[in-house]
Amino acid sequence: MEQKIVVHMKGGSIHKGITQDFQPEMESFHVLPAEGGGVPMRVRVDEMKALFWVRDYMGNRHFVARRDFADVEQADRRAVVTFEDGEEIWGTLDRETGDGAGFYLFPADKGDNNVRIFVNRSALKDLRFVE
Repeated sequence: MEQKIVVHMKGGSIHKGITQDFQPEMESFHVLPAEGGGVPMRVRVDEMKALFWVRDYMGNRHFVARRDFADVEQADRRAVVTFEDGEEIWGTLDRETGDGAGFYLFPADKGDNNVRIFVNRSALKDLRFVE
């Protein structure tokens, strides 16, 4: 199944496209460029900051995600993720984050263009759980 994604690399580059083969336990996956056509690009999981599944590629450049958990179910595991580059995202985690290369984060603000995010642990500065 095609998945509309935006990949943020640790070095700052961004790649938009679709993927059909992302698996968190694999060392790499492929991105077919969003513009259509082109050659699939191989992305190494350890070189990316995060992988964002998005509603659309344009997003809203003026949107600022709320920094609260007003839209979050009471039972959800709440967390604030801070990346090495200073970006901070508020969201909820799967019950088990495991010990793998990363984990899934679901944005707390339901108006966010991001549907879910695979966070690479090696790109993290801080992971703070919120009661």
